[in-house]
Amino acid sequence: MTRVFDSEFVRQLGADIEANVVPILESTDQLLQVMSEIDRGLYTTVTLPMAAAYSIATSTVTESMAGAAECFREVNAALDACAQDMDDTDEACATAFGANG
Repeated sequence: MTRVFDSEFVRQLGADIEANVVPILESTDQLLQVMSEIDRGLYTTVTLPMAAAYSIATSTVTESMAGAAECFREVNAALDACAQDMDDTDEACATAFGANG
């Protein structure tokens, strides 16, 4: 019987996503803080609807980046759990068919 599911690959995929994607999303936080500070000045230099649209857009993007980072952390945990389930299933099948020791 050959194994079709590579649990180590799946675990590493989740870890790589968290290690390489999450920091990029979190790094936008500093830039978005600076952009949020611009909000106050806009209300005196541009029309009210334009300033309000900028404020709402900045706020939405800030929340979206934080939410996306958390989702990618959850993806890592879910992939790890999936890999563990497959390892457990393989072990149970091997035991049931007498392939373990």
